[in-house]
Amino acid sequence: MKILVAPCAYKGTITASALATAISAGIKSQDPAGLIQIELAPVADGGDDTLACLKLAAGGDLIYETVLGPTSKPVSAAYLVSGETACIELAQASGIAHLQAHELAPLTAHTYGTGELIAHAIGGGARNIVITLGGSASTDGGTAILAALGAKLLDKHGNSTIFGGGSLIDIEYIDLALLQEKTRGVTFTIATDVVSPLLSTEGAAAVFAPQKGATATEVILLEQGLAHFANLLEAKMQSLPSLSPQTSLRYTPGAGAAGGAGFGLATALSAGFVSGFHWLAERIDLMVKLHWCDLVVVAEGCLDGQSLSGKAVGELVQLAAQAGKDVIALPAVTTLSAGEQSKLFNAVYCTAGQPFCAGGEASIESVIEAAKLISGVSSRS
Repeated sequence: MKILVAPCAYKGTITASALATAISAGIKSQDPAGLIQIELAPVADGGDDTLACLKLAAGGDLIYETVLGPTSKPVSAAYLVSGETACIELAQASGIAHLQAHELAPLTAHTYGTGELIAHAIGGGARNIVITLGGSASTDGGTAILAALGAKLLDKHGNSTIFGGGSLIDIEYIDLALLQEKTRGVTFTIATDVVSPLLSTEGAAAVFAPQKGATATEVILLEQGLAHFANLLEAKMQSLPSLSPQTSLRYTPGAGAAGGAGFGLATALSAGFVSGFHWLAERIDLMVKLHWCDLVVVAEGCLDGQSLSGKAVGELVQLAAQAGKDVIALPAVTTLSAGEQSKLFNAVYCTAGQPFCAGGEASIESVIEAAKLISGVSSRS
């Protein structure tokens, strides 16, 4: 049997690479004759761990910088450079993993540190920049990234507005002259982990802001702020003589990624959207590995409905189904019903529950224990 082990990270606890190694160890412990061949291919979708997966498969140099985190506390964050191409993972500087539950700041968390990383990369000679979006702590529409690159976001008094989604409604004027100067000659690509639009009940505020600590009232405020910012930014772009008129991107799939940063960056930087998972998959030759195997093992911290909407696990399950491959999932937890699980997977073993874990968070040990069952699962007829 040939098994492709392609987990995502358990966000904030176990990296994709560590999960892949643990799953492999569990499988091998039940295969003393060495009859099973295993290929490790840890994956990501643009959120946490994207850089690590990319570097493992394709190489490059990690550059570390100290920048502002999502609540303005300094954090150490990295970006990956290969030639004139730099990959910036928003979660590195502006991710929710930097915050404890009591530190969540849905109205004031921001993305400025990600903008600092982009500026460092450009200063270092990068001319092709891929920004991977996912795992953010904020709903600021990417405004703080743009500010770090030179954009002026001013209130009615001509003062710079405060960072964070709660202040978007206060923006009255946008000046992109310095941003355009600093980014001239640089091509940007936005790799997203979700297909959500900027606005609506499926958008950045309604779906994701509650996960970042927002109350129902704050979700309404954030939605209003994002709509207000979108109107201003689109009007500004339309007024620039150097640019041809743009079609509104607010309802484009991916515009709502990372708290609406997808919209702000794609509009102001004239960047195109790509699927974070498929962008990474191409660079790690995932399709070649998928056709080689008989069985695919996936993993994610929480296997739920969102997992199946543009995120790596859902995309990989679809590709496996198209290729006629069986799939086993080892999430920490799942909210999918038994019926939903049976339609998608040969088996689902939750590593944060019995019998692998007595309680609390999943661990390397509980992952290994769950993986021991994989070699004994028969293929679907």
